[in-house]
Amino acid sequence: MSWDTDGAMRWLAPILPGMPGVMELDVARLRRFEVTLGCLLAKYPVDAGVPQGERSVRLAQIRRDLAAFGQLADAVPAADGGVGRPPVLQGPLQFVCGYHDIDLRDSTGLGHGRLIARHGSEPTRARWLPRLLAGDLAGIAITEAHGGSQVHATTTAATAHDDGGWTLTGTKTWISRLREAAVFIVFFADPAGRLTAGVVDAASDGLHRRVSVPAGLSGWAWGELRLEQVRLRPCDVLGRPGDGMDLLREHFAYYRPLVAATALGAAANVHDRVTRHLRSRRRAGAILDLRDNALITLGSTHAQINAAVLAAFAAQRLALAGDQRAEVWGCGAKAHGVDTAHAAVSDLALLVGAAGFTAGSPLVKAIGDLAALRYADGIHDSLYRAAGRALTTATAAPSMIPLHGLCRQESSRLHA
Repeated sequence: MSWDTDGAMRWLAPILPGMPGVMELDVARLRRFEVTLGCLLAKYPVDAGVPQGERSVRLAQIRRDLAAFGQLADAVPAADGGVGRPPVLQGPLQFVCGYHDIDLRDSTGLGHGRLIARHGSEPTRARWLPRLLAGDLAGIAITEAHGGSQVHATTTAATAHDDGGWTLTGTKTWISRLREAAVFIVFFADPAGRLTAGVVDAASDGLHRRVSVPAGLSGWAWGELRLEQVRLRPCDVLGRPGDGMDLLREHFAYYRPLVAATALGAAANVHDRVTRHLRSRRRAGAILDLRDNALITLGSTHAQINAAVLAAFAAQRLALAGDQRAEVWGCGAKAHGVDTAHAAVSDLALLVGAAGFTAGSPLVKAIGDLAALRYADGIHDSLYRAAGRALTTATAAPSMIPLHGLCRQESSRLHA
C-alpha cells in the first residue's frame, strides 16, 4: 500500500488568497517551509515506531534546524525578533506541521512563549525571546489535580519575602514538554490570593518532575511538575499581579485555533493517504470501482475539513484583532476543529481496512493523537458549554458578546 501524499499546500492553495495581508511572497515561504520540513523529517523521522525519548530529541532538533534556516519565526512580529510576515500565517504553518505529524505542533512560532513576548518585562523578554527563536521550547503549567476547569481555585501559591521576591510552591499536573521546555509559564495565587502568571526557568532549584505515559501526543514528555520554594523575581511576573485570568483568556483565544489548524492538517494528510490508496487499488485492478459509501465519505470529509479550517483561521484573525468575539470563536473552533478531524480520520480509516491498522501505521498514530487533542487545551464539552453560556447570557447583540468570566468556567486540563 502506498502512503504517498500530495502535500499540505494543495489544501491551503484555495484558502490563502483570501487571507488578509497574505502575498505571493508568503505563499512561497509556506511552500519552502513545507519542503524544508519534509527534508528534516527524512533526516530525523518521528513516526510512531521511534521511541518517545528519541522522538522528542528529533523534534527538538527539527525546531532548532528550522530556526537556523530562518523558518521558525515567519509569523512572529519583527518587534519580538521574528521575520515579521503577517501573523495570520501562523495558522497555515500549523496546518502544514499537523499535515506531516501532529507532534510537529511546536516546530514553528513562539507557542506558549507568546505570553512572554506580549506580557513579559523587558529583562524577561531580553532573556527568553532570543532563546525561543533559536529553538528552545516554552511549557505552560495551569492544571492541578482538582481539574483544569477551576483555574481560579489553584492551590499553587506564592509566598512573599523581604527582598521583594516570591517563592512558588504547588503541584501542576498533565503538563506537556515536561522535560524539554527551557522555561515554564506558571499560573498561581499571589500573596494577595489573586491569579497571577510568572516565568520560571526550567533549570530552577525546587522543580521536580514525574513523567506519565500518554495515550497520544507522545512526542514530548508529559506528567507532573512539582514546585518547592521556587524563586520568582518581580521582573518574572507576566503583566501585573492579578492579571492571570485575563492573560489566560487572551492567550487561549489565540492558541486554540492554532491547535485546530494542526489537527485538521493531520486529517487532511489521512484524507490524501486514503484517496491515493484507493486510486492505486483501482489502477491495480484490486477493485473495479468505488462504492457509493466510499465516495460519499471522501466527499463529505473533504468538505468538513475545509469548512473547519476556514473557521479556525477566522477565529485566529479575530484573536489577532482583539475582537470581543475571539474567545467564543476560539473555544468553538478548537472543539469543532478537533472533533471534525477525529471523526473524519475515523471514517476514512474504514476505507483502508486492516492494512491501515498495523503497528506503527501513521493512520493509527493520527487517530491516537487526535483523540488526545480532545482533552488538550480544554475538554470539548467544557468549551462548547462555555461558548453556549456566553451566548445565552449576553445582553448585547451577538457581535458584542461580553466575555468576562467565560474561561472561569473552563480552561486547560492538559496542555498540548
